[in-house]
Amino acid sequence: MAEKGKPPIETYAWLCGDQQCDTIDCYKSSWDSQTVCRLWTVTAFSDFHDSGLAEATDKINAILNRLEQGNKDKDRKLSFIKHHNRLLLVWAEYGRVGPVDDLNVIKKALKLQT
Repeated sequence: MAEKGKPPIETYAWLCGDQQCDTIDCYKSSWDSQTVCRLWTVTAFSDFHDSGLAEATDKINAILNRLEQGNKDKDRKLSFIKHHNRLLLVWAEYGRVGPVDDLNVIKKALKLQT
């Protein structure tokens, strides 16, 4: 659900960037199988997110922050990709054009005559 008065969150899908799958590229998509790394934190504990989970979340986010700070390639972002309902931590690159991109972006990428 989008927050009132805010545009909907852009979601992304992933694909192998080359035949050997040495890189992962992401593109706008409603498929939503890629997420930039960050776990939500809470303002109060609950039965579904207790102090143990909150502590684990803080530790995981600290590790992800250290990895991002060591990233020497600013064209990529630390991300989770989803496949068969499991997550994989990857360095994802952006710039691929997909079918839900802005029409002008698609026209330029496909060199369509207007």
